Amino acid sequence: MSKMKRVVKNVWRKACSLGFAVTCKTVALSRGRKPSRSCQIPGLDRIVGECNGISDQPVFVEVGAYDGERFSNTSWLADNGWRGVYVEPSPEFSQLCRLRHCLNNVKVLNVAAGESTAEATLMQAGSLSTMSTDTFEEYSRIPWASQRIQRDCERQTTQIRTLNSILSESGCRPGFELLVVDVEGYEENVFKGFDLAAWQPRMVIVELCDAHPDFAENPVLVESARRVREVILSSGYREVYRDEINTVFELRQSVSVSSDKAMRRAA
Repeated sequence: MSKMKRVVKNVWRKACSLGFAVTCKTVALSRGRKPSRSCQIPGLDRIVGECNGISDQPVFVEVGAYDGERFSNTSWLADNGWRGVYVEPSPEFSQLCRLRHCLNNVKVLNVAAGESTAEATLMQAGSLSTMSTDTFEEYSRIPWASQRIQRDCERQTTQIRTLNSILSESGCRPGFELLVVDVEGYEENVFKGFDLAAWQPRMVIVELCDAHPDFAENPVLVESARRVREVILSSGYREVYRDEINTVFELRQSVSVSSDKAMRRAA
């Protein structure tokens, strides 16, 4: 893509983000907003509504925010008054996310979540952006992804922090309502820097490829996703929704950790 085309595209996307901010907030204030049309989980509003333990001041955290609207599991929650934290390593997409949520009570952090504080290379290719080399190489072989990778990919350095530190510094408390992790194959790295048993979000949505037919022949990615699934299930969660790419987990009611103890473990 030429430099001029990229500039025009960015200006257009910024204008669309601002337009969405106004339109979606108006809808939310008048009748309540439903999930984004591009949300990949059907009936997500019903699933979240049936979750146990949602407070009067609910909080979500989404790791891998993209532009804050497309494929988002949380944009509707932000419009409906939830407080949120968006984590997005791309400067371009984090800016679009800020514009999209300029009327909402959210923080947008231009940083990646990972195993430790470090730097990494982000392969930016729209919604397929990833820091996972294995995922990037697999996308290059998958017909529906390879064209976008070849056309749009740009490499850039990004800062990594643990999700534990991101949550602590953002003022989140253990037991917050919803955690979403969608980082295109980098999910295991995120969970290695996150004490799930300490923070105990009421609900967790994770993109996991262990049941996706396009990744079935890649044992590295499949086994990584299975390990993440096992970590979540062994931390007191159960699956309430699952398809070939997304799984929604809910914390079992019998699992409980006090806030003080949880904060000490997560520090």
